[in-house]
Order: sequence, then structure tokens, then C-alpha cells
Amino acid sequence: MKRTFTIAILLFTFSQLLIAKLEYVVYPALGYSDETGVYAGGLAYLRYGSVETDSTSQKNLIYYSNEVSEKKQYSIHFMPKIYLKNGLYTIVANVKFKHWPSTFYGIGNEHVSDTEEQYTKREFDIEFEVRRKITDIWQVTPIYRFSNFQIKKMEEDGLLANDDIPGNEDNVTSGIGVSICYDSRDSDTYPQSGLFYNFKSVLFSEIIASDYNFIRNEIDLRHYTSVFNNQTIAIQSYFSTVSDEVPFHKMSYLDDNMRAITANKFIDRHSVIFRIENRIFPFSHPLLEKFGFITFLETGEVAGNLKDFSVNRLKFSYGAGLRISFLMNDRLNVRLDIGFGEQSRSLSMGSREEF
Repeated sequence: MKRTFTIAILLFTFSQLLIAKLEYVVYPALGYSDETGVYAGGLAYLRYGSVETDSTSQKNLIYYSNEVSEKKQYSIHFMPKIYLKNGLYTIVANVKFKHWPSTFYGIGNEHVSDTEEQYTKREFDIEFEVRRKITDIWQVTPIYRFSNFQIKKMEEDGLLANDDIPGNEDNVTSGIGVSICYDSRDSDTYPQSGLFYNFKSVLFSEIIASDYNFIRNEIDLRHYTSVFNNQTIAIQSYFSTVSDEVPFHKMSYLDDNMRAITANKFIDRHSVIFRIENRIFPFSHPLLEKFGFITFLETGEVAGNLKDFSVNRLKFSYGAGLRISFLMNDRLNVRLDIGFGEQSRSLSMGSREEF
């Protein structure tokens, strides 16, 4: 099923390229984190529209990345975003494959020293969305999510070998859901003003071939303010919650939304995160206008119960970054960020903004 679904996405995407005018950007991906060590790879953006498309129409995007780390981790990420009927419908497919030696620290917002253990996971994920505009600023989106998760190696007497940890065996999760979105941003690649409010709920059930039955809800609130013509303040509040029968690899991970938090170290059923970022492109000279800078501050925590959230338990991440715009019309940026968090540091190179 997963192979047929992926092939269908690829065939549909590349059939569109036969009648398209193309723009593309390819660049290396480099970085460092405590979990991966040094990693390297490549990123590519392909943007295209029909030969009849005018310059003001939204253009389809295809994103591809491939990364390998010094610790023998590797990942592949493929994401086409295709507009139909002048943007009335948007099809987005998010396909990921990871073979990732990693560390399991247990579940919770506090880490007990000397309890971590090494394991190797292999994970194939698909998220498929069909976004439908209701008005210029409202859209509704049916969602399908699929994940095939395998643990290829674990410590025999470790935490993951304990049956109390849900998801410590090979498993499949399959879910359907919906999101409702209010989006008044002036751009979806580099917004400088507007609001983005998104509520998403996905039901995973054995009725649709899932090994676990649970519900995942997410609330994502973003606010963008233009201070000057070349400076933007971006603010995000994010909340996620999942019901009891969730495997550990589908819990809320703090490092998914905080750049300098040790990977996998803080996971639980619920998370709350607040982020603020100052973005500036200070130069007007033609040779320098592509270069910008950001500073960021992030804070958040995870909890097993909503009543356990506390200001005293918040974790922090902060840092700065460089931005380079290759496609100036919509500032489809390359980002290079350095971050510092709880006993952790990170250096990452990627594409587009964090939020």
C-alpha cells in the first residue's frame, strides 16, 4: 500500500513537469547536533507553473532533501505542493524515510541521568493533504497520515525492552483527520505581516489499519508584524495533545519545535511551545540584498497531564542565524542557524523559515 501510494504521488508530480516552465535551487546541507554529530547532504527546490501561468499565479513546489551523518544516520524527505484550479485546491504530500540510530531518554519533562540507551529506528511516514479554500483567508483540509515504524536494534535490558513503553515493537499507525486554517499572511514562504491560525485533529484507529487507537490534536498560532520595510517580528504559540494509547514515537517531542533541545530527550503526551524571532534583511545594495539575519528565543515543556504544566518546568533555546535568498520574489531562503539549549548546541542548515 505505501509503495503504491508513493509511486502514485511521484507519477502525478512529474507528469506535471512535462508542461511546465521551471525554476530550481540546489544547495548543500551541513550541520551539527549532539545526536547526529556532523551531518551533510543536499537540498533542492523545484518551482514550476504551466506555460500559460502568469507571473502573479502561485507556482507549484517540489522539495527534496537527503542527509547522512557521521553516526551512520540517513534520511530522505520529499514534499510536492501542487496548486489546482487557480489555487482553489492545494495537494501536499509529505514523504519521509529515516534510518536513524538514536537515543531513548525515557518519557517526561525531566531527565534522570544515566538512564539513556541507544537504539536504531527505521521509519517511513506519509502525510497527505488536500487543502480547499473556503474564502481568501479560510481553508479546510482533509488529512491522511501513515507511519511504518521499526526498531532494528535495542539494548536487551534497557527501557525500550520494557513492555510498559508503548510502541517498542514494530508497528503501523494510520489516521484520518481534518484541519481548519485562518491565513491572512502576505506570503507562505517569508511572511512579513498577517496571522496564521491552524487547528488540526487526526484520529488513528484499527478501522483504518492502525495498530494503535488514539487522537492527536494540534493548535498552531502565528503572528507576523513588519516593524520596518526590511524587519519582521514573528511569534508562534504551539500546543499538541494526544490520548492515552499513543506509541512513544508519536508523542509530542520538544525538539520538533525547539532548535537547540537534545533530540528525543523530552517527550510526552502533551507539549506547549512559545517562540519569537526577529528577522531582518538590512541591505539594499544589489550584491548584499540577498543576505539577512535572525535572532530567536524559544521556550516550552512536555507533560503527561495538562495539570502538570508549570512555568518552573520550562526549557529554553536561543540563538541566531544567517539567511540567503536565492529566489528574491518570494524570499525562498536558505537558513543557517546556531542554537544553544539545555546542555545542548546545534548548527543547522536548511530551507525556508522555521515557522
